[in-house]
Amino acid sequence: MPTSTDPQHVVPGAGRRARGQHASHAHGTAFRLLRGFLVTAVVLAVVAAGGGVFAYHRLQGNINAQDIADRLGVRPDDESTADPTTGQDAVNILVMGSDTRALSDGTGGEYGGESADPGARSDTTVLVHLAADRQSATLVSIPRDSMVQIPDCTAEDGTTKPAHKGQFNSAFSEGGAACTLRTVEAVTGIFIDHYVVVDFSGFRSMVDALGGVTICTPEPIDDTRANLHLPAGTQTVDGETALAYARVRYIGDGSDISRIGRQQALMSSMVQQVTSSGILLRPDRLYSFLDAATKSVTTDTGLASLTEIASLAQSLQKMPADGVRFVTVPTEEYPADRNRVQFTAAAETLWQQIRTDTAGPAATPSPSASSDPAASSQLLVAPSAVQVQVLNVGAPAGTAATVADQLAGVGFVEAGTGDGEATEPGAGVLVRHGTGQADSANTVAAALGGARTRLDASLGRTVVVEVASAAVTVTDVRSRVTGTPAAAPSPSASIPARVATDDICA
Repeated sequence: MPTSTDPQHVVPGAGRRARGQHASHAHGTAFRLLRGFLVTAVVLAVVAAGGGVFAYHRLQGNINAQDIADRLGVRPDDESTADPTTGQDAVNILVMGSDTRALSDGTGGEYGGESADPGARSDTTVLVHLAADRQSATLVSIPRDSMVQIPDCTAEDGTTKPAHKGQFNSAFSEGGAACTLRTVEAVTGIFIDHYVVVDFSGFRSMVDALGGVTICTPEPIDDTRANLHLPAGTQTVDGETALAYARVRYIGDGSDISRIGRQQALMSSMVQQVTSSGILLRPDRLYSFLDAATKSVTTDTGLASLTEIASLAQSLQKMPADGVRFVTVPTEEYPADRNRVQFTAAAETLWQQIRTDTAGPAATPSPSASSDPAASSQLLVAPSAVQVQVLNVGAPAGTAATVADQLAGVGFVEAGTGDGEATEPGAGVLVRHGTGQADSANTVAAALGGARTRLDASLGRTVVVEVASAAVTVTDVRSRVTGTPAAAPSPSASIPARVATDDICA
């Protein structure tokens, strides 16, 4: 029987259960995501360098590529610049987990089956930022219960879902990887270079190929709903148990943030284990790991080539283990529903650091004070630098499109239109903006005749205009833009983070 002092004992698990209980919505995908890319990339470099021709072609054939470029709409600018030493640009990869029961290894029935639970949903999503100097990587977990503005998305069948405020993980259900990526770009203003989607079966197989992974449980776990029973302490578990551990809901405080903390510790453990000599010097385990990883992965066409992955991986080989850090988007309770959360002001500072490639281990993002949009009539941001999305919240059909066209005609960047519910019923026109985007909102409001503005921390760089009436006048304010925006205050409080070398019990 395993004990807390027997870390080498592999604890076999069940953990397979039909969907339908809330426990099944846990974020088991967050950890399998990252290793599906970052960890796999490191070891893929070894395979490429070793010249294993048969293995190389077999692994290449496993990867499923999907081109979603035509469904991404207006995209943010890439603000990072090449590092003078490496000559490399920063790379942002969005890693998503799919809980589809149509698994490649045929075991979907053990989780309820495709017929009982059709389609696919996204659990926790991880944004991987690889610094241009390749000395650090920041992995940002985005809680699935975050309330955000989801832009209009086109599904694979060609149907379009209008823009709306919704729970973050619903974007994947509505439009797959394209909609999730489009939502992240709209909310954060970060240009995403690549994406990766990983399923359940791949994670289980990867852990088993490693000979298990070490976890640390501060208290015994005895959860019959997740079919998970573990003693307290440090222990090595198999793939099935690791999956159940990361997906279990009813331990700790049962929150998304609590699960993300466990998953980040699990990711740290896998980073340490897969890059250890015990794996790299074991061709059988190495190949099994890579085979499992590539079979469960869907990527964009640019990342589907092992040559490209290996090239990127080789650029990471000098990255110190303590340069890999895990953070969670800062959130607070969503006022309209205490079971949901919304991003805090600190999130915008985090996004800015990633956009400008300053999110290294020493970075300490914190809430930044934003000016009152109504406090000054001076316009500091030119329309050409402002992305605007227009939502119809009660106006006659076609009003949003008309207003969007008029705003584009006076220099604003159109970021789509859609229907939605009025944030402030009774307001003819309302301009909502994210943290740090007050100056941009002021320019939009001025073009709309001095419309009311409102801070919405769930938004990124895109300014959202709500129109409830057809009586909207758009004017050209480009000649009124003067001065420069005030510098953002320096950070004063850090977002908690863990690095890959941290003790997994920490």
